Amino acid sequence: MPERKLRVGIAGLGLIARTHAIAYQQLGDIVELTAVCDVNESLASAFAAEFRARSTTDLDALLSDPEIDIVDLILPHFLHVETATKALSAGKHLILEKPAAPSYAGAVEIYRTAQKVGVHFMIAENSRYMHAYQAAAKLLAEDAIGDVIHVRTELRSNEKEHLSQPGNWRTKFELGGGLVLDTGAHSFYLISWLLGEFASVRGVGKKLLNIANEIEDTAEVTGSLKSGAHFSSTFTSVSEIPHSERLELYGTTGGILIDQMSNPVVKLFKGQHDYYGQAIDVPFGPDAWHPGGWHFESVLFEVKDFIMSLLEKRAPLIDSRDPVYAVRIVEAVYESIRSSESVIDLSAVTRDEIEARP
Repeated sequence: MPERKLRVGIAGLGLIARTHAIAYQQLGDIVELTAVCDVNESLASAFAAEFRARSTTDLDALLSDPEIDIVDLILPHFLHVETATKALSAGKHLILEKPAAPSYAGAVEIYRTAQKVGVHFMIAENSRYMHAYQAAAKLLAEDAIGDVIHVRTELRSNEKEHLSQPGNWRTKFELGGGLVLDTGAHSFYLISWLLGEFASVRGVGKKLLNIANEIEDTAEVTGSLKSGAHFSSTFTSVSEIPHSERLELYGTTGGILIDQMSNPVVKLFKGQHDYYGQAIDVPFGPDAWHPGGWHFESVLFEVKDFIMSLLEKRAPLIDSRDPVYAVRIVEAVYESIRSSESVIDLSAVTRDEIEARP
């Protein structure tokens, strides 16, 4: 047990903030949610009352508050670089919701600042904390399907309400909006974590609904990995099917299918005549299995890992270079979309370049 509780301040009270707050609440013996901040004063006040914290609308005051040990940054993407570097420069430990920043350069700046200052830092990418994907990583390590030759991901959501709001930051590229940035970053992280770096990408972005904004609502990305495997990813933000994810891994001796809305979630197949496959046990928490529970649990897991890794003086499960690298892939996809869907060569791009040069 620490000598005193770690004191957390949450900056930004959007939808995911509640799950973060619940994680701190569940770690109440070692963590105290001390303050919350949002531009919406009534929202901040109500949130603070619910979680027994104090509220403010002054972001700079939160970042410089000497009572705060940890800043949990859940702001709109375009505010990440300025706010994260301020928090880090003030000596605060920082958990930063993905994507790290709207640009690769901004994401690298945040990462290098954290390394220079020497505080505990993590980019919160919940894909690393999904039990189903951890099961897939274990199966791959055990060579359960041979060499992976193709991987496919699908992520769907419904952002029609946000995309229909004039002035909402999600509707403008310059403010960090964009389906490939917001959703694609998950897949690009997941693929690189499981299978290694990208060699090339080609992107297609479309607006399927007549909503007055500049953001794509559907995208398809294909390409190759440095391992030689092919990948394909599809994203949509106008789905009338519940928010969910799917991962398919095809190897030389078998395959793995993961669907967060199926039960069982993970199935292993050992050849073309294995019609039923093998259900892989996934250790869900108290929330147990149900559609939607996977997301809640993975975010709880990531926040708790950040706190416990700080107390245990170890690195968190996630290597924060990887979600920074995912933003580099996002930039390449948008480069492809804006250049008549051309193939973008990434063979010379490596995660090692993210580290600061001496």
